[in-house]
Amino acid sequence: MTEFIKHPSATGIIKLTGKIENYTVSRQRASFVFTESGQNKLGAVAIAASLAGMGGQAMPVASNATSTDEDADYVEFNLQGKSIKGWLWRSPFQDGDYVEVAAEWKKDHYEVFGVTRPIDKAISLYPHCSRSKNRHLKNSFKWWIISTITLQIIISLGLLAIGWDTFLEIWRYMLFEGAWWLPVGVSAAFAIAVASMANQWMPFVRVAEKVFVIFGLPEPSNIDLVKSSKKQRTAQDTPEFGSMYFRY
Repeated sequence: MTEFIKHPSATGIIKLTGKIENYTVSRQRASFVFTESGQNKLGAVAIAASLAGMGGQAMPVASNATSTDEDADYVEFNLQGKSIKGWLWRSPFQDGDYVEVAAEWKKDHYEVFGVTRPIDKAISLYPHCSRSKNRHLKNSFKWWIISTITLQIIISLGLLAIGWDTFLEIWRYMLFEGAWWLPVGVSAAFAIAVASMANQWMPFVRVAEKVFVIFGLPEPSNIDLVKSSKKQRTAQDTPEFGSMYFRY
């Protein structure tokens, strides 16, 4: 049965340390992100990703546009007698690991937002938490530029396929006959779609940045775990490494 999870909000987050005891993890499905309006925005970004040649990224995005269900690990364990529960995108931890935990007290337990294992710098966070605000905005801007340029190239190639004279005539019309708003409008539409999705992810970005601060990571406002993990894969890492859990 699908559970809907509200956007994460960690106001009283603290750091706990110790060895994991009585660890259990189950892979479950829940809805972490999107309302109905969010799904519509996600569909627009799926189209943009596809046009930009981001096939691998576009497919799961398009799938999520019609389904809000996502897989994540629900973990429960004890740390120095404290009960800790919550969602991690993918947990590589096990009993006996010495870890640092970013968590917030919730009535009868601590709700986890991030776990790191200092010995190998492995880190797992609440789903969709992987970048600080600066990196998140830079990444969004990068894909807006790529998507816009790629679409303009595709349109130009399509016109060239019709014929060189037709290509020149259409561009002359856009530049000198007042139709310049066509390419500008396309760029603006992509900008609105990307900005909407960037804003949709901001609650996760804010939580990620709080976790980075709690763990004392250098330059917490300038962290991109996806990027920092690319060259740190080991033979023991599962396929989800670099996308659902990381190294800093």
